[in-house]
Amino acid sequence: MEWLQLKLIVDAGDVEIIANVFDDLESGGVQISDDPQYDSEIKKGQVAVSAFLTADRNQSEMVAQLHRRLSQLEAASLLQQTPRLLTREVSESNWTTTWRDYYQPIQLTRFLTVVPKGTVYEPTSTAERLIALEPGKSFGTGMHPTTQLAVSMLELTMHGQETVFDVGTGSGILSIAATFLGAQKVVATELDSVALEFTQHNFELNQITNQVELVQGSLLDQVSQKADLILANMLPEALVPLLPQLATHLFPDGQVIMTGIIQAQAAKMRGLIESAGFTIDLVLQSSDWVCYRFKQHAEA
Repeated sequence: MEWLQLKLIVDAGDVEIIANVFDDLESGGVQISDDPQYDSEIKKGQVAVSAFLTADRNQSEMVAQLHRRLSQLEAASLLQQTPRLLTREVSESNWTTTWRDYYQPIQLTRFLTVVPKGTVYEPTSTAERLIALEPGKSFGTGMHPTTQLAVSMLELTMHGQETVFDVGTGSGILSIAATFLGAQKVVATELDSVALEFTQHNFELNQITNQVELVQGSLLDQVSQKADLILANMLPEALVPLLPQLATHLFPDGQVIMTGIIQAQAAKMRGLIESAGFTIDLVLQSSDWVCYRFKQHAEA
């Protein structure tokens, strides 16, 4: 299968609105890169937002729609800088080598390191756990600050034997991390059918299929159980509609780890979280990204 990569180089403050544009085009999810060390096409303060179109889509028309939408946003002065569009054809056969050229082992925390499938890596200590990963076209490679924030917050929060929900799991990296940190059960949800294939493969690579239930669906719509901990690493457009679902899916002392929030949106998201009946008790920040941990307000 042939894919067309649409890659927009944008200002960091425009990430959410550009992700919305790709969502409107029904592109099947986005990838985000904001580290010039790993992406030579971006500079400090810029972010690369990519989407992939399959060959069965009218790619020319989709690109034309993208140009029209960007022109509308610029005309309305809604973008901080003019996006730069890069396109590239990627075949299914060379996808694996494409991402292996880009992704390298990365130590998320003292105890967890992501190692792309097929990469040789020697643990630095007996306590280090290796997360084998084949990212595919799904979000969550370990390189993005929000993934690192979420895993760091997991280490600070988990004690073992928890039931964990991973909403919008993407590559499955947070579900794998939660399992390695002692979760008794993980329920991972994902709407994107393309991402699901890679998610299941990553669970198999890490031999955790007996501990993780993979559910296709939007947010927590297809989940009826309750959790000790809910994880969500998504852009605010997806986090906001998740907020009303949290209380009915949490045990009384349950906690939520939420990231994917750029600094410019942090105050707004904090207000929405608190208005939904939650108390934020820990905040982590990396680069321009914020991670919140919160729980339901204590009864008076």
